[in-house]
Amino acid sequence: MPEHSADISMSQSAPDTGLKRAVSPSNLNTDSAGAKPEQKRPKTQQGRPHRPRRLRKADADETVLDAIELLLRETWLNGRSATDCPGIPAAFGWSSGDQDAEAAYSRSPPIPAKLAGASEAECTFDVYVHEMTERGVSIAARETPEQLRELVSQGQRPWFFVVPFTLKGEQARIRSVRHEWGYTQSDLLEVTGKSPLRIEAPCAYFGRCSGCQLQHVGYNHQLEFKRQVVERAFAHANPLFGKLPVSSVSQSPLPYGYRTKLTPHFDLRKNTPIDNVPIGFNIAGQRRVLDIEDCMIGTDVVRRGFAQARKDAHAKMASYKRGATLLVRETNVPGEGVGTSVADTPAAELVKEYTLDPKSWVTDIVGDLKFRYPASSFFQNNASILPAFTGY
Repeated sequence: MPEHSADISMSQSAPDTGLKRAVSPSNLNTDSAGAKPEQKRPKTQQGRPHRPRRLRKADADETVLDAIELLLRETWLNGRSATDCPGIPAAFGWSSGDQDAEAAYSRSPPIPAKLAGASEAECTFDVYVHEMTERGVSIAARETPEQLRELVSQGQRPWFFVVPFTLKGEQARIRSVRHEWGYTQSDLLEVTGKSPLRIEAPCAYFGRCSGCQLQHVGYNHQLEFKRQVVERAFAHANPLFGKLPVSSVSQSPLPYGYRTKLTPHFDLRKNTPIDNVPIGFNIAGQRRVLDIEDCMIGTDVVRRGFAQARKDAHAKMASYKRGATLLVRETNVPGEGVGTSVADTPAAELVKEYTLDPKSWVTDIVGDLKFRYPASSFFQNNASILPAFTGY
């Protein structure tokens, strides 16, 4: 099934507070004696003194770090013959086990970033995409594939960027936004060299919304990507498992319009007009909400409920204090003139409807079986795959 946050959820860290550029000492006024007054510490937009963000390995995305190490190992193998070296280095960029050297490298990004006070020009880079992580974001570097092989073959490593909405083999212009342990989170500005696998995403919000990560690649290639995710997970767990064959991924009967649950949300920010509050999902890489009027991966019933949930929330927006998460869930109810009891109504005579009440109970049908559960609890959100899944 096509990707979504429920399939390949993209873990997104919270952005740092933006910083103003420090005042140059040469621009400071001098007193009558010609002595320069004490230079003021740079302050954040809230007026507090700036404290540099401490990068910690525990805060980094483990899937990104794993993808980087796998990329380095595969690049080394591609750049060296078996006779050049008896084995793959245990570490790249520092001696194996040297935690001080690892920390010194990972905490010292060699490039500026937007949320560390850099200007737009200073944090704009052209990069080459070398790999994709299991979460659907890409690993990129300023080095070409040939330059990367040369660097890695010497036991070194470049500084990596995490870039959304790109494919392996592409070239892109990015904005470095936030440093993490050993890499930098980035925004995609432009794809300057496209992969032949790239397609036009069917959703108008793709590239801004954080919900989906793979709509820019065809469905069959999405399935192959997910198969490779499983393959690499086995290899990462144990090199012996890497030799195990991984079967192809079963297709969803519905590539789009399959999702039976959506949870749009909104935040009430200071000075935001009540009649202009965005309701939808987070902007990729940010905490701000992108206003989304329709989500094409929802079923027809859920999309109808989505529109009603937005309408209801806007109508009573003044009653909220901080914002809220809305629930839109598909359910099955007795058809008109059939009866009032779900339990007594045959599954074939139930019709699909939506509920917006998290405390209500909903009914899902799998074959001839009916499942009842609270609307706010978990149940497979792609009901179209359940017959094949349960019949396996």
